[in-house]
Amino acid sequence: MKHSISTLAALLLSSSSLAADWDDLPVPANAGSGNTWQLQSNVSDDFNYSAPANGKSSAFYDRWSEGFINAWQGPGLTDYHNPNSRVENGELVIQATRKPGTNQVYTGAVHTNDSIQYPVYIETSSKIMDQVLANAVWMLSSDSTEEIDIVEAYGSSRPDQTWFAERMHLAHHVFIRDPFQDYQPKDVGAWYADGRLWRDQYSRVGVYWRDPWHLEYYIDGELVRTVTGVDMIDPYGYTNGNGLSKPMQIIVDAEDQDWRSDNGIVATDTELADNSKNQFYVDWIRVYKPVPNSNGGGGNDITSSVDFDNFFATGKDGSAVAGDSFNGFNPSGNGNINYNTVGDWAEYSINLPEDGEYRLELDTASTVSSGLGADISIDGVFVGTVAISQTGGWESYQTFSLANTINIGAGTHTLRVQSAGSSQWQWNGEAIRMVKMGEGSSNNQTTAPTPTEAISLEAESFNNTGGPYGGFQTYTQSGITATNYNQRGDYAEYSLSVPVAGNYNVSAFVATPESGAAMTLTLNGSALVSLDVPSTGGWNTFAEVSASGGVVLPAGTHTLRVTSSGNTSNTWEWNADRFAFTPQ
Repeated sequence: MKHSISTLAALLLSSSSLAADWDDLPVPANAGSGNTWQLQSNVSDDFNYSAPANGKSSAFYDRWSEGFINAWQGPGLTDYHNPNSRVENGELVIQATRKPGTNQVYTGAVHTNDSIQYPVYIETSSKIMDQVLANAVWMLSSDSTEEIDIVEAYGSSRPDQTWFAERMHLAHHVFIRDPFQDYQPKDVGAWYADGRLWRDQYSRVGVYWRDPWHLEYYIDGELVRTVTGVDMIDPYGYTNGNGLSKPMQIIVDAEDQDWRSDNGIVATDTELADNSKNQFYVDWIRVYKPVPNSNGGGGNDITSSVDFDNFFATGKDGSAVAGDSFNGFNPSGNGNINYNTVGDWAEYSINLPEDGEYRLELDTASTVSSGLGADISIDGVFVGTVAISQTGGWESYQTFSLANTINIGAGTHTLRVQSAGSSQWQWNGEAIRMVKMGEGSSNNQTTAPTPTEAISLEAESFNNTGGPYGGFQTYTQSGITATNYNQRGDYAEYSLSVPVAGNYNVSAFVATPESGAAMTLTLNGSALVSLDVPSTGGWNTFAEVSASGGVVLPAGTHTLRVTSSGNTSNTWEWNADRFAFTPQ
């Protein structure tokens, strides 16, 4: 570590273009067949420069910003205070002090200007402070719904805090913000101990975020913990089946966490005033991504790409959005598309020179804080939804990837990208890529998570109803409970829970003596499908009617609205027993 380097050597190493403190330390994780690790210099830092507590320096601001990633001032008694972070003697220093006249704690917090996304390896060398406060190097998505902790440790030398002082917390979180819900693994392995006191020495802690469903934790170059699969990453579906998929910024801070201070575990004035105990030292942070090895990497260097404006067809599913006068994707003239609202789509020809397993990537930009996504279909087969996050600007592009890889054969394929999500305004798009990750299976068919269970909704179990004639009523006859008193324009809304995204056939079990009845279904306000309802011979003679084509349902819980939309002669429409969505 740089602490043993002489002053002259430190000066010689002050430019990271000459050397970095980690140059003799191999990345312990496996980059994959045919790949090698490539340093991401925009988010890596050996802190071989100076940045004072007040004013910092241009070298600091090249990579970092002061404070948290948004206006939040920290948990518990924490008050993030810019002068409590600095760079000196080749280290980032996060200091904790008492906020004058209060019981709060001033701590430093910094975060990277740029975000990173899997697959990526992040490692830091640091020494934590002798305090009951949390010392942390961690990553968080811009909407604060996905978190990966690299360093999270509590180093206090108080006798009653020894258990924590001996452990490093190796965990992650997935959140629902409203109403607030938080999942993190609570198995014994989340609290790693090997006999050391983490405040007494510098330790290397790294995380390989391989994909949305796989994390590997490394201590001093040794694999000590693997968290993989839905049951460990997101067992309650808080990410709607996407796992840890969103770009994240790296944060370094110290915190008074309320789960400790609410239970009387608080830093004292004496502890916070002791400069031998109140400083968290970060020697360096390095970030690597696996890239094809140009010296014999084999087929894994195959990448096929297309600009977003190079489509051969475009259009829109659903209603127009106010302010958007373009039908589908609008080419801006610079290779990208804009004026993209929910339901807009385009189709592309993409040529794959080899069979294999591919990762699909989209470069997008948006200022919208939530409700962004892109449904992907290849050759008419739905393969998944890309979770997209806010990037901070309509021209600030970041890469977002499909959570699952795609097993597909060589040749020219039709790729369809459709904006999806709850937000009306979506994202600008710059580029689409298919990156070969491996050889794939022998049949080389397009594959994706496949729904296997039908979804059934009882028509009488609506959340609300309305319309020009007052909405639906319910009745029971001959053992069937159904809706009735439905006239043209009346509607009902339901909560539709979709466990696995995919292609579904839509049907309804309805009864009517009328001719010309119909229904229209919308999902989260966007058109989904329409069904004609022919006469069944009576109001209690139920029969199944089906839509002529399938629909794509994203995973998660959605608002389904069913509206009567026919042209019967007397405005009376149909009674309904249930609605069904069957996997194709």
